[in-house]
Amino acid sequence: MKHPGYILLLLLFIANNAGAQHYKLVSYLNIKVDSMGHMQRNPYVISLKNKNKQLIVIGTEHSRDTLSPMFKAIEDTFYHFKPQVIINEGGNLYKTYPSRNKAVSKDGELGLEKFLADKAGIKTLNGDEPDKLEFDELTAAYSKDEALLFFASERFIFPYAFGQYSGELEAVYDSVFIKKYLDKEGVRLSPEERKFSYYTKIYKQYFHQDFSLDNINQLYFTPFSRKHHFNDVTRKSKELRDQYLLKQIAETLKHHDRVLVVFGGWHVLAIEPALKQVMEEL
Repeated sequence: MKHPGYILLLLLFIANNAGAQHYKLVSYLNIKVDSMGHMQRNPYVISLKNKNKQLIVIGTEHSRDTLSPMFKAIEDTFYHFKPQVIINEGGNLYKTYPSRNKAVSKDGELGLEKFLADKAGIKTLNGDEPDKLEFDELTAAYSKDEALLFFASERFIFPYAFGQYSGELEAVYDSVFIKKYLDKEGVRLSPEERKFSYYTKIYKQYFHQDFSLDNINQLYFTPFSRKHHFNDVTRKSKELRDQYLLKQIAETLKHHDRVLVVFGGWHVLAIEPALKQVMEEL
């Protein structure tokens, strides 16, 4: 039997989304990338126009190589298009940079976007879905435990395993993932759910083995497979973020005639048909 709190959350989710626009997406199982997740071309550029409204969307493979042709392509598009606003991935952009190469080497596409926007005197807008909203929507679609396991694995465990954080795993889980991320984003957990031991417990529940950095498999947290249930959870996360991005693009086009979007290539491949729908509905 479903917990009453879960039923209430689900009903609120349905009510809040009643009448909301939902766009047609390409499944991440079908987007055109190779076995390593690379696009056919980088950057992947989509240009659309309807009357006086123009939209250019640039899909990228993340890089900080100042010599990458991708960055020159972004710059050329920016200077030719002269956007009135840029919608970016990766949160609100506040940093300033003394040069193009410093921006790229420090923060990749995000740095370059902010550098170009500052030079042109235009704004950047965050196109990412708020983390709390995504967490709540994943909880409604699956469960709170599954949302927590996904968030912790994708956004902390794998970065930790790749050397992004230093220190003892359990302590850094508490200080970085719980306190500096979930608490800051407004995701509320019970005292028990906040513990690293709770993460390892639900990991064992869904993966049928004790957790370790050696046995957690990143392939089970990609959107391109059906090997494990958490491929489905990951794919749902991407779809939620894509729907949010499309609504942000549609809203921004109401107020600006020339909008540039720079986002991860997987997202752009997934939303390509919906971008045409956005433009047709202006």
